[in-house]
Amino acid sequence: MTYIYKFSEYLKERFGEKVWKVPVNAGFTCPNRDGHAGIGGCIYCSVDSFDGAEEGTIAEQVAERIEKLKRRGINKYIIYFQSYSNTYGTVETIRERVNCALVDDGIVAVHIGTRPDVIDREKLEYLQELNATYEVVVEYGLQSANDVTLAKVNRGHTVQDFKDAVALTHEYGLKVCAHVIFGLPGDSRQDMISSVRMLTELGVYSVKFHHLHVVKGTVLEKMFLAGDADVMSLEEYIDVLSEAMGYLDNSIVVARISGDAAGDTLVAPIWNVSKNEIEQKLIQIMKEKGITQGSLV
Repeated sequence: MTYIYKFSEYLKERFGEKVWKVPVNAGFTCPNRDGHAGIGGCIYCSVDSFDGAEEGTIAEQVAERIEKLKRRGINKYIIYFQSYSNTYGTVETIRERVNCALVDDGIVAVHIGTRPDVIDREKLEYLQELNATYEVVVEYGLQSANDVTLAKVNRGHTVQDFKDAVALTHEYGLKVCAHVIFGLPGDSRQDMISSVRMLTELGVYSVKFHHLHVVKGTVLEKMFLAGDADVMSLEEYIDVLSEAMGYLDNSIVVARISGDAAGDTLVAPIWNVSKNEIEQKLIQIMKEKGITQGSLV
C-alpha cells in the first residue's frame, strides 16, 4: 500500500532513473522586500539564507554541483531556481539567466521558485516554450489559505492571487508545485487542512510541506523570543500532517514533507531527527489512523 506519493517515485516513473536537484541562486530579489508588494519580507524569511554573493556565476554554480553529482553516478538533473522570486524581472532577464544554467546534456527539468503575484502571460509563454525541451515546474508559495494569516506574516499577496496564478499557469500546460507552511502564527489546525484541500481542488502537480522555522535575524525570531509566536512539536506537526494527507489527492506528488534550515541559524524548533525519520513517523501515524494520501477526499 502506498501511503505517500513521493517525488522520488514520480521521477523514476518519468525519467527512468534517479534525478537530482541542482539549486541555483540566480540573483533575483523579492517584491516583498523592495517596496513593490511590501517592505522587510515575510516575517520568517532571512536575507542571509538566500545570500548568493559568494556562490559564483549561475553557470559556475551549476557546473560545480553537477560535477559532484556525476562523481556519485547521478546523470540526470533538475535545475532549481530556488532563491527569492525567480520571475521577478523582465522576460528577457529570466530567459538569459535560465539559459546560463543549461550547461549540461543531463538536465531534464527546470523548476522555477517564485511568488503568485509576479507571473504574467508573457513569462508563461516563455516557460511554455522552455517546456518543449525540459519539464518545467513553477513553484508558488501559498503558505496558508487564510488571508488573515498571510497578512499577519507579511506575505504581501492574497489567496486569490495564488488561485489566479495557478489557473493561469495551467492555461499554458505547465505544472505547479505549491509550498505550504504548517504552524504559522494565527493558523488553526483547520486552516492547515483547508490549505491542502484547496490544493486538491486546484489540481496542482505537487506540494512541498514545511513546518515553521524560527531563524536568526528575522522578525519571527523577535516575536518568538517575546512570547508572541510559537512553533510546533514534532508530534504536533506529524499529527496534523497525517490528517492533511488524507485530503491531498493521491495523484499529487509530495515533493517535501518537512522544511529545514541551516543549523547555525535555526532558533526553533530543535527536533534532532532526520527527514527519513520524520517520514517514517508520519507513515506510522497514518497507518494507525487508517489514512492514506487522498483517502479522505
